[in-house]
Amino acid sequence: MIRVYAFASQLERLPDLSGVGGAPLEARALEDVTAVVSREVGPRTGDPREDAVAHGLVVEGLTVLARAVLPVRFGERFADDSTLARELQSRLGGIRRALVRVSGCVEIGVRVAAATPPRSAVAATGTDYMHERLARLAEHDAITYELHERLEDLSRASVQASHGAFEAAYLVERSQLDVVQAAVRRFAASHPELTVVSTGPWAPYSFGGDAS
Repeated sequence: MIRVYAFASQLERLPDLSGVGGAPLEARALEDVTAVVSREVGPRTGDPREDAVAHGLVVEGLTVLARAVLPVRFGERFADDSTLARELQSRLGGIRRALVRVSGCVEIGVRVAAATPPRSAVAATGTDYMHERLARLAEHDAITYELHERLEDLSRASVQASHGAFEAAYLVERSQLDVVQAAVRRFAASHPELTVVSTGPWAPYSFGGDAS
């Protein structure tokens, strides 16, 4: 079996890392796209969590060695080299487009949550409390939307979660990374009533589309 970690363009070399189960990494090139893989003999019997960590370390190691990296979801495997080559050929156009989209970029994640306030003494009824709660949520949404707009202006693309607390991922050019992180820090300092968490930079996991 052949396990795939990522697709890359302009890959300088493989990272000095082992793959899942300690397997050596290999590069499989098709024209201008490189698939980073390792080989497995027989089914994996190790801890899936350790395997997932090893997979992620390889992907992150590639981000400093390639112009563009598209992470492949953990666990994607192919029976042999010919099967991998056919699959890569069939997806080559989409992979190329995605690599162009993420070229020179990393992913930054941002999550903003508001503490749940105690029930107000002036909210005499459940209806009053719900109105108060909805007003607070509307205010929170307006504040976080300002941050989202600012980060969108500084990013090449963004993906926002559709429910729950504000959570979004931003595709950021490396040259803009410090600016984006500074904008998040300023927002957090200006709104101590909110919990603001920023993660990354990561490989662009959220922006590969069907190619990854």
